[in-house]
Amino acid sequence: MNTMNTLKSLVAIAVGLCSYNAYADDAQSLEQRIANLENNAAPSQFKNSQVSLYGSIRPTLSYLDDDQDKTWDVRDALSRVGIKASTEFADGWSAIAQGEWSVDIANSGNFGKARQAYAAIASPYGQVGIGKQRPAQYTLVAEYVDIFNHGNSPYAYDHESPFFVDNFVTYKLVTGGFTLMAGAQVDGNSGDTGADMVNLGVGYDLDQLHLGLGYVSQNTQTDAGVEGDDQTIGGVVAYSFSNDLYVAVSYQDKQYNFDALSQDRSGSTFDSALAYPIAKNYKVKLGYFQFKDGIKDNTSADYDGFNTTLEWNPISNVRVHLEYLAKNSDNRADDQALTLGFRYDFNLNWKG
Repeated sequence: MNTMNTLKSLVAIAVGLCSYNAYADDAQSLEQRIANLENNAAPSQFKNSQVSLYGSIRPTLSYLDDDQDKTWDVRDALSRVGIKASTEFADGWSAIAQGEWSVDIANSGNFGKARQAYAAIASPYGQVGIGKQRPAQYTLVAEYVDIFNHGNSPYAYDHESPFFVDNFVTYKLVTGGFTLMAGAQVDGNSGDTGADMVNLGVGYDLDQLHLGLGYVSQNTQTDAGVEGDDQTIGGVVAYSFSNDLYVAVSYQDKQYNFDALSQDRSGSTFDSALAYPIAKNYKVKLGYFQFKDGIKDNTSADYDGFNTTLEWNPISNVRVHLEYLAKNSDNRADDQALTLGFRYDFNLNWKG
């Protein structure tokens, strides 16, 4: 009887040892698999890279008078948050990615409407990008009169000219003070030229002087369904004087060509901007604008107007402004607005 009990005990010990060894083997195997996964994981992409997390929060409070109604309204002056990253993979060659999204402070605070979303390769021979981007017409022309704290600035250019273009392929080269840009919108519904929009531009910078010239050709369609295309030639002159006075003037000539010849027309945009410091941390800005769509009847949306702004900049990334805007339309109600606005910018950078 004692012999039988002894055998049972030995068998139990043997089984226990086997189970322990199997458990130990499994644990060691699991640890080894984790180590292998870690060793085979993609290496950090931060080497030779830089990343920027940036944003601009721009709420406004406006008193609006359109000749029919007078009201107060909280609005948003194009708040946004974005991230931009670049990695140098060869001497003078970099991969770039940028995403930027609006923040709708005026309503529910929604986040997510894309302003920019693209990837690019930069080289000594220029930069090629694909995705939603700024066009040459804004970068080289309109940006220099876009100095006001308003979602509709520049006030004439804003009516129908491009700020961002999706499905966009671009090329940019900076050399000897010149900036050359070209872009084509390709979204599957190609126009006569194989693209729905073509934008060419050239800029020249010398000290405080900037000259810009842009050409846009794009397919278009009227509300009545009449198809055609339009061509825009625009230019800007901007100069910063030694006393910090800044002056910029931009003009565009726009030709609308439709399949129905009776629809053809010619329009234009004019924007001017002036900024001058009047005391420490204070600046006054003035502007005059005029838009013409070339329509000769009472459906025309022609307007002109002016704005004046007082800004307080206690530090470089904080701006408080008070603006008066008057917009006079030929066939619609005139608009006036008095706006108090706040702007906070941030830009966080990391380099590897």
